[in-house]
Amino acid sequence: MSVPPVFPAVVGDVLDALPPRLRKRVDASVGRVAEWTVTADADTARATLDAETTLTWTLRAGVLTAADDLACSCLLAPKCLHRGIAVAAAEVSDGVPDPTEAPTEPVAAELDPGQVETTSEDERAAASALWQACATVLRAGATGSGAVVRAELLRAVHTARVAGLHRAAANGLRIATALAAARSGDSSFDREELTAELVDLMLLCHDLGTSTGPVAELRGTARREYRPIGSLRLYGLCTEVVVAASGYAGVVTHLVDDAGGLWTVPAIMPGGAERVAAAASGPVAIGESGLSQRDLGRGGLLLSGGTASPDHRLGAGKAVRAVAASAASWDEPPLAGLWARPLADQVTRAFHAHTRPDSHRPAGADLLFVTGTVLGAAGDALRLATDEARLDLVGDRDRTRENLRVLANAPGLRLRVVARLLPDRPGTAVALAVAGDLELPDDLRHHVDLGLDRLQRSHVAGDGTRELPPRPDPVDRVPRPVRPLENVVHRIALGGRAVAAVASAQREVAALTRNGLTATADLLADLADAARDRGRDAFGRVVRDEGDDFPSAWLRAGLHVREFTRAAARRAWLTAVEPR
Repeated sequence: MSVPPVFPAVVGDVLDALPPRLRKRVDASVGRVAEWTVTADADTARATLDAETTLTWTLRAGVLTAADDLACSCLLAPKCLHRGIAVAAAEVSDGVPDPTEAPTEPVAAELDPGQVETTSEDERAAASALWQACATVLRAGATGSGAVVRAELLRAVHTARVAGLHRAAANGLRIATALAAARSGDSSFDREELTAELVDLMLLCHDLGTSTGPVAELRGTARREYRPIGSLRLYGLCTEVVVAASGYAGVVTHLVDDAGGLWTVPAIMPGGAERVAAAASGPVAIGESGLSQRDLGRGGLLLSGGTASPDHRLGAGKAVRAVAASAASWDEPPLAGLWARPLADQVTRAFHAHTRPDSHRPAGADLLFVTGTVLGAAGDALRLATDEARLDLVGDRDRTRENLRVLANAPGLRLRVVARLLPDRPGTAVALAVAGDLELPDDLRHHVDLGLDRLQRSHVAGDGTRELPPRPDPVDRVPRPVRPLENVVHRIALGGRAVAAVASAQREVAALTRNGLTATADLLADLADAARDRGRDAFGRVVRDEGDDFPSAWLRAGLHVREFTRAAARRAWLTAVEPR
């Protein structure tokens, strides 16, 4: 087995104990952990490194929660390289070390009318520590952020968690994981995702330090909060397959209440795509309805004493009661009302949802409900002509793509579709479920879940000779006029400050200015100047920069790129779906 996972603060505590000469050797020595054979029981793990050296972990719930719980039998312990390698190579746990040490949720004080809630001094200090850790990452870049830089970030994550800044702590952990992937050459590393996480976290730290925005939303929560919602009559809409890169898989069933509101019931477990079938056929955790997730997506539910999180995920508390109820087809209320909203309004709603934190993003806010006619295949997509425009439907799973190919062979087929908008591909969405002119068997009541069910040629009604609507003109992908600034922002996240300091940006600044993007040009010039503005001592040596000028310039540039790209994507999408 691999080395046991560690609590974030432990990495910094162990590395701080090392003398500088050994600390510099940790990154070059991390690969030696592959040669270790680690054995573990309930509370202990051991690795015999040689005839005289043994590492021993004392674990709590399988996690190393304190530096003193990692012991080495070598003569240099506890200031030995072996302990540093063990924590640098370990996966970082996102749990808490002990229930007695778990951070408590901040309690909102009674506010006078008109008084605005602000962050506490401890919260501002924790946000400042995270800001400084991110600034260190930017100066070194992902490729230069070794064990010491990562340990500094993890210590700041621990401080933020203790202060109750759970949203910032979770974001910091994702950045630490990305840095480890970059150093190890893991194919899962994506510099654009790292850049987005750094922009989000640094902006969040700024907002926490200045109490900008709803403080409760800035803080986040340690665990998902479920609040009473009373009784609901729910109708199954569809069941979506989920296979996440983070190592979780399963299904999410979408439900609709009498008022047309969307709710979700997830069944997500650790594992890969092999978990999907078990999750889909497994029982719904809410009440004792006797329904599986797949059955719930085609059935109904009467819920009493219900609870739900702010993003409309239904809870499964002991007081919740649920029984199976009759279903409704997509042509019947309240489900039919989902397809009555203009497509442009749905696109606007979806882009607005993408600006909110995941924990407060309403269920189904990025779903599109489209009625259209099949035109045929367009590359790997199913092309659909709606009343407003053309929409290309793609699949994110093999089963979905197979089903779309069957539908593409029936031009003229009239369909209703549930799909998820792809922000960076105007006019393209991931298809989740379909209904319409299909001859479905009894076990596929009302609709087809494209990621779970299998369409046959016999399910497609008619002979494929229907009259086709005219093909609308295709829409290009989202334009990227700020690409010169975007490239510099990404290069700094990957290679650090030195990358921007060496290269000249004068030609790109001039080109942006000629194109009328003067604000973008100014930000690029400011970022290049901040990267090169380094202080020197009396001997001409570059001194360590601890100021905020460079990270602030990078954040302004990254935020400009993000918002410009979002606005361009939204405009391109609205152009793609506006009536022609």
